[in-house]
Amino acid sequence: GAPGSLLATAGAMRVVGLLLAWALLHPAASQQCHPSSPGGVLRFTDRHAEIRVPALHRVPSSLDPLYGLVRRCLDLIQQNPLPTELLRTALNDPRSVRTSQVVQYELGYVVCAAVALLFTVAVPAAGMCFCYCRSRRRCGGRLRAHRRSLGCRRRCLLACLSFTSLVILISVTCAFVTSQRVKGQMEPGLGAVPSTLRTLRQHLANVPQGVQMVVDKFEVPRKQIISDLGGLSRSVGLSIHGQLKAMTYAALADLQDRAGDLQTSLHHLQILHRTARALAAARAELEPALRERRRRVVALLDDPRCTSCASVLGTAQGLQLGADYGKVPSVEKVLKALAGLPRSDFAEMIRQGNGTFNSIPELAVERMAQVIQDLRGDLARTAEKVQSIADGFPLPDYTRPVSEALLKAEERSQPYLREVERFERYRWIAGTVLCSIILLILACNVTGMALGAYGLSKREDPSDYECRGEAGAKFLLVGVGLAFLFSWLLILLVFATFLVGGNIQTLVCRNWVNQEIYKFIDTPGNLPPSMNVTHQLNLRRDSNLSSAYRECKSGAGLWEVLQLDRSYDLDEHLKTPKYAADFQKRLGDFTANLGDVRLLRSEGRQDLETFARSGVDEVDYGHFQEEMKNPVVQTSLPSLARNLEGLQKMQRNSTVAGRLAAEARALWHMQNSTVQSQETLVAKLGESIQFLSRLAPHLKERVKRTLATTASVEARLPVQAQQILRQELGCFTRKELRYFSQYLNWVGQTLREDVASCQPLATALDNGRVILCDRIADPWNAFWFSLGCCTFFLIPNIIFAVRLTKHFRPIRNRLISTGSEETCPFHIPRVTALKL
Repeated sequence: GAPGSLLATAGAMRVVGLLLAWALLHPAASQQCHPSSPGGVLRFTDRHAEIRVPALHRVPSSLDPLYGLVRRCLDLIQQNPLPTELLRTALNDPRSVRTSQVVQYELGYVVCAAVALLFTVAVPAAGMCFCYCRSRRRCGGRLRAHRRSLGCRRRCLLACLSFTSLVILISVTCAFVTSQRVKGQMEPGLGAVPSTLRTLRQHLANVPQGVQMVVDKFEVPRKQIISDLGGLSRSVGLSIHGQLKAMTYAALADLQDRAGDLQTSLHHLQILHRTARALAAARAELEPALRERRRRVVALLDDPRCTSCASVLGTAQGLQLGADYGKVPSVEKVLKALAGLPRSDFAEMIRQGNGTFNSIPELAVERMAQVIQDLRGDLARTAEKVQSIADGFPLPDYTRPVSEALLKAEERSQPYLREVERFERYRWIAGTVLCSIILLILACNVTGMALGAYGLSKREDPSDYECRGEAGAKFLLVGVGLAFLFSWLLILLVFATFLVGGNIQTLVCRNWVNQEIYKFIDTPGNLPPSMNVTHQLNLRRDSNLSSAYRECKSGAGLWEVLQLDRSYDLDEHLKTPKYAADFQKRLGDFTANLGDVRLLRSEGRQDLETFARSGVDEVDYGHFQEEMKNPVVQTSLPSLARNLEGLQKMQRNSTVAGRLAAEARALWHMQNSTVQSQETLVAKLGESIQFLSRLAPHLKERVKRTLATTASVEARLPVQAQQILRQELGCFTRKELRYFSQYLNWVGQTLREDVASCQPLATALDNGRVILCDRIADPWNAFWFSLGCCTFFLIPNIIFAVRLTKHFRPIRNRLISTGSEETCPFHIPRVTALKL
C-alpha cells in the first residue's frame, strides 16, 4: 500500500509538471480559422432571365468544300471592296445614283449577265437551226461511208458523252441537295427574324422583374448567416474552453498535488512524532529487562556444571540494546507550525474552479444573447439596403427607345419576309422542275447509249438496219431536243439566283465577317438621319455600333452601352462594406469577460505558504535513517534462544538443562512481545521518513511554483479568453463577409451576363450572320453554281449526242478498199460480215 501510493503520487507530480511547463511555454496563441466547409459556399438557383437568345454556330457539312469553291469564284467575279460612296448616295439621295457607278461596281456581274444573255439567245437559236437541219435530213443522219477509224471515234464519243453525263449527274445531285437545304433553312431562318426581335424586346421588358428576383435571392445568404448566428455563442465558448483547458487543468492538477502533499506530509509528521516517542519509551522499558536477562544467562553459562556453554558465553555477554530513538531530532516545532492546517477545503475549492471553467460555453451563450439579437436586426436592415439595388437600377427608363426600334423593325420586316418566302417557294418549284428535266435528259442519254451500243453489238453489217440502234439514236435526239428547249429557262434561273446570292455573299456576308459593314454604319453621314442607329438604340454618345457590339459580346451590361442621364457604376453599388459595415462593426466592438476563474482562494494560498515555511525541509531525516540502520537489540534474541535450546539437549545435569530451557523461553517471549512490536514501529517510521525525505528538498520550490502558476493562470485566463473571443469573432466575421461577397458578386455577374446583359444583342447580330450567310447564302450559291454547271455542260452534251447518233444508224455505203475513198454502188455479199 503506502509505498505504492507514494510512487504513484510522485509519477503524477512529474506528469503534471510536464503539462504545466508545456502550458506555460505554449500559451494559447492566435489559432488559424477553420477552413470553410463545403457549406461555406452559397448555392444560388439558375439564372433568372427566362428569355434567352440561343447562340447559333456554323455547323460543319460535307458540302463545305463546295461552299468554299463557290465563295472563291464569287471573290474572283466581285473583287471590289464595299462601295461606301455608292451606298451613301443610294441611302441618302437615291435619285442621284448614276448607272455608271452601279455598272462599275457590278462589272463582274454585268459580264456574267452578258454571258447568260448570249447563252439564252444562242442555244435556242442553235436548237432551231438543228431542227431545221433535221427536217432537211442533214443533222443526225447516217454516215455515208464506213472507215476503219469509225470504231475509235465512236468509243471516243461514247466516253465523252458518258463523262459529260456524269458531270451533269453530280451537278444536278448537288443542286437537288442544296436546293432542299435552302428550303429547309429558309423557313426557320425567316421565322428567326421576328422571334429574335420579339425575344430581345421581352429581354428588355423583363429587366426590372429579373433585377427584383436577383435582389430577392438575398434570402439565401441571410438564412445562412442567421443559421450561423444560432451556433456562434456556443462555438465561441467551446473554442475558449478547448484552447485554455490544457493550461487550466494542469494548474488545477498541480494545485491538487500540493494540497495532497500538505495533507500527506502532516500525516507522516504525526506518525514520525508518535512513533519516535513510542520507540523511545519502549526502549526505556526494555533496557532493565534486557540487562537482567543478560545477567542471568551469563551466570548460567558461566556455571561449571554447564557442559559446552563457553561457546555461547560471548554471544550472551553482547546482549544489549541497539537503536536509541531518543537521540533523533524532534518534529514538534514543525507540527506546531502546521497545527490547524489545512484551514481551507482544497477539494471543494478545486471543484468550484473546475466547474466555473467548464461553464464557459454556457456563460458565452448567456452573455452573447443580446449581440446575436442585434445582429439579426442588422441583417433585416441590410435586406432593405439590398432592395435599393433594384429600386435604383436605371435601365427601365432608357431601354424604351431600343424596344420601340425593335418593334418597328419587327413590323417592317414582316412584308419583306413574306415576299422572300414567296420568292423562295417559286425558286424551289422551278429548281425542282428544271432539275427533273435535267435528270430526264440524263435518262435519255443513258438509255440512248445503252440501246445504241447493244444495237451495234447485234448488227452483222454496218449498212444493216437495226431497230435498237435506231431507238438509241432517237433517245439521244430526244435528250438533245429537251436540252435545246429548256436551256434558256435553266440559264435564267441560274442567273437570277446567282445575282441575288452572289450580291448577298460579296456585298453583305463578306463585309459582315470583316466588320466593314459596322464601320460603314459608324461613319457619320453614311446613313440618313432616320437610320441613325446610335440615336435609335439610345447608345452612349461616345459610342457607336462597332464598340457597342464589342462591349456586348465581351459581356457588358445594358447600362454600360446605353446613354443614361448620369453614369451608373454597378461595382460601386455592390461593394461589400456598403451592406455589411454595421454587421462588421457590431461584432468588432463586442467584448465579454468569459475567463474570470478563481483557482485558489486566499486562505488556501496562506495554507500552502505556511506549509512551505513550516520547516519540514529543515528536519534531519538522515539522522533518522542512520539510527534505523541499528537493530532494536544488538544480539539476535531468536539466535541466542536457539543456541540455549541446543545446549539444553547436551546437558547431563537436569537442573542446568531446565534452567537453559527456561532462559530460552524467556528470550523468545521478550522477542515476540517487545522487540517485534518495536521492529514494526521502526518499519512504520521508515515509510514516513522515506516520504518526507523525498519531499523535503523540493517542497519550497514546488509550492512556490504552484502558487506562481496558479496566480499566472488566473491572470492570463481573462486575457487569453478575450483574445480567443476576438479571434473567433474575427473568423466568424470574415466567413459571413464571404457570404455577402459571394452574393454581391453573383448579383453583378447575373446582371451583367443574364438579367440586364447586352450580350443578347450581339448574339442576335451573330445569329443573323450565321442564318443569312452560313445557313442560307452558302447552299443558295452552291445551288446556282451546281445548276450552272449542269446548264453549261449541256452544250458539249448536245454536241456529243448529235455526233453519236450517226454511229447508231446503218451506214449508207461500205468500204471497198483500204487505200481508196471511192464507194461502190453495188452490194457484194460475203461469207462473214465486217463487224464494227
